[in-house]
Amino acid sequence: MLLCMTTTVWVGRIGVLAAALGAGAVIGFGTCAEASAAPADSPGPTSRADTAEGAPAPTRRTPVHRDRAVRSSAVAVAMPTAGAASAVAVVTASVPTPAPVARAATAALTWRESRRSAVRSTTPAPARRLSLPWGDPRGRQITIYKGTHFAIPNSTGLFVKETVGTGTFTTNSAYDLKDEDQFDWNKFTGITFTPLEPDRNAAMVGWRYNLSTQEFEIAPYYNVDKARIRPNDNEVIKVPVGETFQFDVDYAGITLSYEDQHVYKPYPPGLTADVWTAARISGWFGGNEVAPRTVSYFLRLT
Repeated sequence: MLLCMTTTVWVGRIGVLAAALGAGAVIGFGTCAEASAAPADSPGPTSRADTAEGAPAPTRRTPVHRDRAVRSSAVAVAMPTAGAASAVAVVTASVPTPAPVARAATAALTWRESRRSAVRSTTPAPARRLSLPWGDPRGRQITIYKGTHFAIPNSTGLFVKETVGTGTFTTNSAYDLKDEDQFDWNKFTGITFTPLEPDRNAAMVGWRYNLSTQEFEIAPYYNVDKARIRPNDNEVIKVPVGETFQFDVDYAGITLSYEDQHVYKPYPPGLTADVWTAARISGWFGGNEVAPRTVSYFLRLT
């Protein structure tokens, strides 16, 4: 009996010692595993004792490693105790993650702004441009150079249904041909329905300079299959130098106006409008003679 009790006591003591050694081994293993999981250059876990008053601050690392988040894992260890099957011991630690990205972005923005301010302070301001009105209210200046027929720049356009605008003659528009061709009609603008031969089928605004009255004359002018349909005397409007007149050429006829003078002349028989071949006509000097001098006027299309 005594031998059995002694044996039982020693077996119980050995079991308690084994349990204690097993628990210590498990705890040691968990601690080693946690230590090896953290990078060598990152701060270790901060316990509650470390955060107490008077505890040393955690060691700062280099900027390269500041953005590394150190995460601690919880280690659950089974602890056998008398009167209970098991208990869980949890070891938890955490380290706050710094915000180096935000600080770097703020520093970079401040640097860029300082550089821009430095550049602006050392760069001379651009010269102020003179403010001018947008174009001439009279329109574009059209020029016909001496010895030519053509007006520059041209005012061509395709598929036009109407040519509307104003015209203004100046002292540079006057000319003297010194013969009867002075009464020939020049072409201001209009619409042609044979673009490759503008003078075959066209509705145009004609103009010429009257040496006797020293005024300009405008009138409706048509071409029908190369035939010239010149204006009658009652279809001519006189325009003084520097004055502006209005014109409107569409698929029905030609309308000209200056102050209280108005002329409308419809399409003559044989002239048919066709939008698919309609094109705007540019200026032309003559008649059959070229400009005796460089002449110019103003054309405004609306």
